[in-house]
Amino acid sequence: MKKTIFISKSALFLILLAIFFFYDCKKSVNWKIECDQTEEQIFSTNFSDCEVYEFTNKSDKIRSTDTSESGYSIWDELQSHHCIGDFHISYEDGEREQRFAEICPGPQNDDNQVLKFKIIEPHIREGTHKKGRVQANLHDNQCIKEFYQKVKLYIHPDMEFLKQWDEQVHWLSFFEFWNNANWDGERNPFRVTVNLIKNENGPVENMYFAAKGDRDIRLGGWDPVWYETADNFSVPFGSWMEIEIYLLEGDEENGRFYMAVTPEGGEKTILFDVHNTTQHPREKFPDGYTHINALKLYTSDEIINYLNNNGKALEIYWDDWKFGRNIQHD
Repeated sequence: MKKTIFISKSALFLILLAIFFFYDCKKSVNWKIECDQTEEQIFSTNFSDCEVYEFTNKSDKIRSTDTSESGYSIWDELQSHHCIGDFHISYEDGEREQRFAEICPGPQNDDNQVLKFKIIEPHIREGTHKKGRVQANLHDNQCIKEFYQKVKLYIHPDMEFLKQWDEQVHWLSFFEFWNNANWDGERNPFRVTVNLIKNENGPVENMYFAAKGDRDIRLGGWDPVWYETADNFSVPFGSWMEIEIYLLEGDEENGRFYMAVTPEGGEKTILFDVHNTTQHPREKFPDGYTHINALKLYTSDEIINYLNNNGKALEIYWDDWKFGRNIQHD
């Protein structure tokens, strides 16, 4: 006797959805490309003689204002580098009155030009809430399996007011590295993110950096594979610090994420030295960091509104940025 198997509409929908993801998602952007192991510094800038200009209604670019000798600038060289697909500053949505990036005098030295990120109000709709974003994107990259960067970061002193907030802070991102991007149709999305955090409700004396590697589980959101808090270093507000980051693509036996900070006039502190996977655990075709948010300010409407409603600025500054690939790190 033959048995008839009945499948509910909801079960059938999930099966079809799984099939769609399996066949529709790309393995990765560059999985068939052969990459060399050349150690090179790809880019370096102190933001002098530069300006931010509108590229689209959702993104900006940076160009040099002094091209008198050749007419060709370092930003053109970055854009044409064979490992970099595209460089731009992304806002995702909104108007300049809500968020912007600009080259401006440094907060402690009017003669020093720096890059400023500022969010004034939430400008991106996400479900029932909003969020805010200003970030420097290196997207559609090739052959960046080992990434190294140094940059100076200054967090506006107003942001120290977050220490007084009744709520915890877990979503205030400054760096993010994508090993397969979930919006680009790649299989097995994975990211490494650095956030400024406050782990307790109510007033606190210190805030810290936290790093995590998490995988996109599609219908269920994000699943952290590893997470660490650097409670050996109280993040300073209103002063410069140099941040050094090293990221090596690999599984749980070979991956590595390293981050150190040197506050102005202080000693270097190693915040993270994570030897764990920096790619999705199911990744079979690792192809490097195709999408890098090298400089980032990204957070929730709650944090934006809390600072704004209390007359506090949500802004950070960047200076002396350089990065490269295949640069060995001890």
